[in-house]
Amino acid sequence: MASIAAALKELLAEQAVSVEDVLARHFTDSYRQSTNGEWIDRAAFADQMTRLRPHVDHIEITVLDEVSQGSAYAERHVILVTQRDGGMLRQEVFLFAQLAEDGRFDSLEELVRPLPA
Repeated sequence: MASIAAALKELLAEQAVSVEDVLARHFTDSYRQSTNGEWIDRAAFADQMTRLRPHVDHIEITVLDEVSQGSAYAERHVILVTQRDGGMLRQEVFLFAQLAEDGRFDSLEELVRPLPA
């Protein structure tokens, strides 16, 4: 089963692997993502991850709910990011996604709620 937690951990914590290699494994070429109603395409997502990576020291993702049926995927997690400067970011994420036939993420819509770190 596809896992957004696994994809995010690989994107943000496995910095020896290129962003493009991780994207190729987990996301289709036509991937699109909406975060709190704002859509970006795969290139913008790649750019976002590339800019974020150097600031991440540690990432912890706790999956609270996850279900997949056919091409539909839904998940809720809490993500805790420790930044290299010592800052912390904690968010709860609710998401629905569509999977391609090969199991990679094709589109994803998420709502993000900040939590106290």
